[in-house]
Amino acid sequence: MKKNVPRLYCLEQPKSANAELFRAIRSNIRYTRVGGEIRSLLVTSSLPQEGKSTVAMNLAIAMAETGRTVLLMDGDLRTPTVHKAFDLPNGVGLSSILVDHTCLDDCIYSIKELQGLSVLTSGPISANPAELLGSQGMKSLFAELSERWDTIVIDSSSVLIPFSDALTLARMAEVVLLVVKSGKVLLKHTSSAKQLLEQEGAHLLGAVLNHSKNSRHQKIRGEDFEDWATSSVMG
Repeated sequence: MKKNVPRLYCLEQPKSANAELFRAIRSNIRYTRVGGEIRSLLVTSSLPQEGKSTVAMNLAIAMAETGRTVLLMDGDLRTPTVHKAFDLPNGVGLSSILVDHTCLDDCIYSIKELQGLSVLTSGPISANPAELLGSQGMKSLFAELSERWDTIVIDSSSVLIPFSDALTLARMAEVVLLVVKSGKVLLKHTSSAKQLLEQEGAHLLGAVLNHSKNSRHQKIRGEDFEDWATSSVMG
């Protein structure tokens, strides 16, 4: 197992408890969505190292298992990990499309182990990720992606880093899922991330409590999260 690389439980250990938890999250998302299937989902966290990439990747796999066409996009142009987890090259990707106008089809990888799942890696690290993600080119690309795939799952950077990357992508995505690592972050950090996302007009679908040693279904406590939908908890 590679160090500091997210685990693809739903592909590598499809019958494991962790894989089933991601499928439970998938089901909870479908049940909380009124008016049809979700077309685009942004997965983020308040701070780095909370497990957002693991959730995004495994959730994309779980969604593709239902027969939908799913594009997993690495929107973290600062510390990308999707290509590492899937063992893919990253010479071209999202940044290549936005900077060099590389053809989209030249940047898409089909995952042979699961029909229906495609991956758009980050591409080479850019000097100005925030500007790229907020560009008209990104908006046009996102519209094209939405036409070609049933669902887009975006692994973004964290909210409370000193850059606006996640907030920019949150304005494009239909819904946002916030990953919270149990025992790592304070409630004030998660509350701040939630407030910033809501100020951008993001539709917060819920939260995933990661690395919880208690019950598999919990709610984040605190008045800021009262009546806020929460999804399955990973253990």
